[in-house]
Amino acid sequence: MAGELCEVFREGAEAAEAILRDVYRVDVTKALDPLDRTDFLTIVQRLSSALRGVTRSAEADALRRAIRELDVDWPHLSGEAHGEVIRASRQALESLATQVLPQVNQVFEVEADRVVRASKKATVRRFELSIGTDLSRTDERIARFVRESQGNFVRDEYGRRREAFSKRAREIVASGIEGGVGRDDISEALSTSLAEQGLTRSRAYWDMVSMVFANRARTTTELAAFEEAGIEQYRFEAVLDEVTSEVCRFMHGRVFTVAKAMDRFRKGERARDPELIRETQPFIQVGADEDGNEVLFYERGDRRRTVARVDEAGFGERDAVGSYSDGLSNKQLEAAGVSAPPLHGQCRSTIVAEV
Repeated sequence: MAGELCEVFREGAEAAEAILRDVYRVDVTKALDPLDRTDFLTIVQRLSSALRGVTRSAEADALRRAIRELDVDWPHLSGEAHGEVIRASRQALESLATQVLPQVNQVFEVEADRVVRASKKATVRRFELSIGTDLSRTDERIARFVRESQGNFVRDEYGRRREAFSKRAREIVASGIEGGVGRDDISEALSTSLAEQGLTRSRAYWDMVSMVFANRARTTTELAAFEEAGIEQYRFEAVLDEVTSEVCRFMHGRVFTVAKAMDRFRKGERARDPELIRETQPFIQVGADEDGNEVLFYERGDRRRTVARVDEAGFGERDAVGSYSDGLSNKQLEAAGVSAPPLHGQCRSTIVAEV
């Protein structure tokens, strides 16, 4: 099994490399540097391709099995029988996680070690740190935390999709029975609607998973190297191009303390539970306040907390940030756990040593 999985991962990576080489003219023969912007995106695309490779077929098969379970004579079944059929369909979906997650976790394990090792070497070289490039125990813990936390995120997402699938199936059946339609019409509605809702995640989903995974591994390894080298502060550095988020534009250039960022990592490491990790390291989102003003905010528990108001957006501009007011101070951002990348699902921002 392990050999087959490694082969799947290799084939997925090779497919991604072929696209990057032939379409985007990226040199994939050299060792990839996670601190290099182009190399980082190559790492993300390779990982995303590998994850799609180990999940796509299983997801499609599970969806077909689940829909097949729902092809029954609904109008002539009792309410209790309706529930039994929905549960049987759900069972077909539950087997998906059992089948797929070990493969996803194996891909994460391979790539976590690769990204952390490369990030440690690149950080020591780029910032001329007087430390070794071999992995420390902290680096090994970072690799474990990144792969486990992202694996738990994927697992929970499968659970959310199962719930949404079952809920939608119940709604379609109830609506069909109430409307007096026949078996064929209900089955067609189930097949059409649930196939559209689907289980298979889009490329954008796996790109997001891969981006968060790679950036968290890269940034936390940098922080650990800074801590080991005695560097006390780092600067948040956004990629200021046309698609840079308002979140990263607001954060660009801010200086934070290494010790507090590493304390936040250790707190997340102890949390284990995905929900607690999200509480410890929330993402910043873009939305509107009660008056319709565009704001940056994060959520903790049931509360929404404003980070800043966007007075003039910078999105769409190159080498520019926007204009913001009522923003949290750097100390307040640190206290909230929103001082280091990634701060959203497509975050490409990085950090640099402040010396």
